[in-house]
Amino acid sequence: MTDDSEELAAALQQLDAETAEGLQDLAENNPELLRETLSDLGYLPTVNQESQAAEKSVDLPDAQRRLADALQEMGSPRTAEEVVDLIRHEFPEIVDEFQSAKHRPWMSTQLNELVERGLIGRFRDGRTVRYTFEPTEAVRHWALHNNRFVEDLERGTAREIADDTGMPVRTVREAIDEITAESD
Repeated sequence: MTDDSEELAAALQQLDAETAEGLQDLAENNPELLRETLSDLGYLPTVNQESQAAEKSVDLPDAQRRLADALQEMGSPRTAEEVVDLIRHEFPEIVDEFQSAKHRPWMSTQLNELVERGLIGRFRDGRTVRYTFEPTEAVRHWALHNNRFVEDLERGTAREIADDTGMPVRTVREAIDEITAESD
């Protein structure tokens, strides 16, 4: 039995029989969702955020690293097309080094990979996808566009936000934790 399995088994023993049975079924069908659920409910410890941050940036390709650095100055949320214009005008050295940076499809791919790593945020504004330098900002915008108060967001809404934005659940959860800590 692995440490993960032992940890899950110990957590399941803390639950009432009906809940444990439902979660056991979930364990067989979707173990990652079970881990998220137990973590949200406080039965499992959350992963160290410092190690997560280091994990996110490991093996980041040079183009994505340079793009992420440039996006720090991005300001307001922008579409992939707007990011291309920003890079073209404000960071021509990136376009000189990576000729594909002047094309929206390449930029969209790079931005989406940075979102998947949890390094930047993304949300929908109607049919338009906008990127933010901080995932926390994307969660704030998601709340605004979904008529929710940011202060009322809970870790339990992380999956809904992740499904709507395409950001990883863990990243959304961290953003909600950061927002909650700010409002305390």
